Amino acid sequence: MNVKEVKIKIDDKEMSVPSTWTVIRAAQENGIEIPHYCYHPDLTIAGNCRICMVGLKGAPRPVVACAQPVAEGMEVTTKGKDVEEARKSVMEFMLINHPLDCPECDQAGECKLQDYSYAYGRDHGRFHEEKVVKSKATMGPHVKYWGSRCIVCTRCVRFEEEISGQGNLGVIYRGDRSEIALFPGKTLDNPLSMNTVDICPVGALVSSDFLFQTRVWNLHSKDSMCADCSVGCNTRVDLDSKERIKRIVPRRNDQVNKEWMCDYGRLSFPYVHENRLMKPMLDGKDTPYKDARIAAAALLKKKRVVILVSAWNTNEAFAAAKSLAEALPGAEIAGYANPGRAEEKFPGFTISGDKNPNRKGMQEVLGIDADVSLKELAADKGAIGTVVLMHNIPGYVPTAELKAVLDRTESVVLLDLAKSDLLRYGNVAVALPTLSSFEKSGTFVNKDGIAQKFQPVIEPVNFGRSEPEMLTDLVRELQGAPVKVGA
Repeated sequence: MNVKEVKIKIDDKEMSVPSTWTVIRAAQENGIEIPHYCYHPDLTIAGNCRICMVGLKGAPRPVVACAQPVAEGMEVTTKGKDVEEARKSVMEFMLINHPLDCPECDQAGECKLQDYSYAYGRDHGRFHEEKVVKSKATMGPHVKYWGSRCIVCTRCVRFEEEISGQGNLGVIYRGDRSEIALFPGKTLDNPLSMNTVDICPVGALVSSDFLFQTRVWNLHSKDSMCADCSVGCNTRVDLDSKERIKRIVPRRNDQVNKEWMCDYGRLSFPYVHENRLMKPMLDGKDTPYKDARIAAAALLKKKRVVILVSAWNTNEAFAAAKSLAEALPGAEIAGYANPGRAEEKFPGFTISGDKNPNRKGMQEVLGIDADVSLKELAADKGAIGTVVLMHNIPGYVPTAELKAVLDRTESVVLLDLAKSDLLRYGNVAVALPTLSSFEKSGTFVNKDGIAQKFQPVIEPVNFGRSEPEMLTDLVRELQGAPVKVGA
């Protein structure tokens, strides 16, 4: 459907915008800031915080920008005495009963109450009466609530109704005693629950998992993407001064995940720092990378070599596996995947049941289906000389099909992140430590066929290397070509 464009002015800046937009969206899309608490582009309009008031030519008083549709010839001002006084009054009203507990609040440093109080509020408070103290509550396994900090913007309530569809939250009481509460018998325990923490503009809803871990100004952030399933949510990874991952939150991408992600993905990172395969191993003992590489190359000269790659590898790793196969006449390539679970569909978000970030990439680069490929290899009863097992799946439990392949393999060259169950197989002759998606660059193709590149956000925690680098070294070793210094 074609949407009509209208011409408007905001702060004397002329622009043409869709007639379905509101003033606040028109301003945001054109780089003009309008403060807001209750407005969120993916939720319905509430218009209850009133901080986004702007001047409208012809209107007797300021109007709320989030609820004001644009119209042809409209002239808007985001500054001026009336607007500034209105915002000061709103800020004063919101802080009347606020406990002003910034020193102990997890939201300090990224709180809109702090930012807007400084930018738009008064330089002193005029309320000296006794404050209303509201309740605290554990909403669910990952979310806690501080009622006295709440400004009742209802973002969380609307999220629960419109995006997760659970309807667990509502507003109770009236006036300055209003607060957010769970409906009787309900718990905020759905796998989208932590999005309510992300969208809370103040410190009312906080993450139990991040609570009191660190101050946000001691963190630095890098863009990444989630590898926990085939959606490929865009993320922001927050790191402490020791380069340890402390928190993962969604990053906006309207084509992939909008501004949401599931709790599984955001809490999946501990494996990066735990139980890692730290050094190359030869016959169960730590060894220099050069010795492991030479031993692996010798094993690849056996009859019948199979390069078995998981759907947790990157497109670049698949291409390197293809190059290795070409250097080994008669070598086969097969794939496998992390077993999935049921898809979880919500009104505004779907959590994929496919727990592999790059199944589509395997199909595009290698032309094989992960599930079909492994079943065919398992059904083939012929002996295998060497399997190059490119694994990288955290927390993986070997399936019957994979066990059937490994049980009839003479020697395994394992490329893996962790000291997993696979390392316990007696036929693992060489183990090479690899890098997680947080430690390397690469490309994943999500379930919708969207290719997404990512970059490392932390330095490797082990002595690992990326799969393309190690496989390239193996090819050079097989060809008798020099391998780069340090390899």
